[in-house]
Amino acid sequence: MVTYEYALARAKEYLSDSDIPLRITHKGEFSDGWFFCFDSEEYLDTGNPSAQLAGNSPFLIDKQSGELHVLGTAKPLKEYLDNYVRGKLDGSV
Repeated sequence: MVTYEYALARAKEYLSDSDIPLRITHKGEFSDGWFFCFDSEEYLDTGNPSAQLAGNSPFLIDKQSGELHVLGTAKPLKEYLDNYVRGKLDGSV
């Protein structure tokens, strides 16, 4: 089992691999881990809409394994998290 501190460090490491500076905008805990949303630092600092990312999928860090899983953007975040939990229960994740 991993800690929140590990998950946050892993999330920041993942975002640091980008060509542009990124920052976490929203984070939270759910039954099987923690989720993170993000956007470009330029957009967050300036509000310039041309710097806002499109298609930046939230991701999660699994509490048990520490694995990072990128989610989608077509559905509400809660639906992706619920699907992830169901997938772990039925073995499809």
